[in-house]
Amino acid sequence: MSGKTVGFRDEIKFMLVLATVCAVLLLVARAGVGSRADLSMVAITSAGQICKLELPEEPVAAVAAFNEHFVSRTRGRIQLWQSLSRSNVWLCQARGAGMWAELALLFAYDHMHRRIIGMRVIEQNETAGLGDRIGEEAFYEQFDDMDAGSGVEMKAIRVKGNQFDAISGATITSRAVETVINRALGQIEKIASAAPPAAGKEARP
Repeated sequence: MSGKTVGFRDEIKFMLVLATVCAVLLLVARAGVGSRADLSMVAITSAGQICKLELPEEPVAAVAAFNEHFVSRTRGRIQLWQSLSRSNVWLCQARGAGMWAELALLFAYDHMHRRIIGMRVIEQNETAGLGDRIGEEAFYEQFDDMDAGSGVEMKAIRVKGNQFDAISGATITSRAVETVINRALGQIEKIASAAPPAAGKEARP
């Protein structure tokens, strides 16, 4: 066997080992980010605003206070928490593709009355002055006590209770909000219908 062949095999082995190590590190990093994202301070603050809860500003205390109000039901791209005091109220953090990057929304949903209580954008990188207006209070207000029994719908002009105004010049971003919320609502319906009453202990899928 020539020296070139042995050298080539050694290089292949090295590359395979390196690729394996990189893959493992990536999985570990993503798992760590995922667990932190479950209770990011932005999500906790948004939950407090939507559900009118007074939550501490200090991160550790905020997480503890959040856990006194909600129990985790699912993790992943669509994360669900059930209210411990009102089992029909579900908190949802959902992700989806925006115009330029992934965006993340958090909203509270009254499963009994099929209404969105409120919504916040907790992560986005949309076009300044156009798509990024999904992070403004005027946009959020459209989702306060919104009828969502048949999903939500983006419209240029609202005529029904489940519709919200598209942002002028940002149709793709507005459509992304519609898609993310509707996908999450479908997941809530599946999980909420089968979920046991909230009992203060985390239930993992």
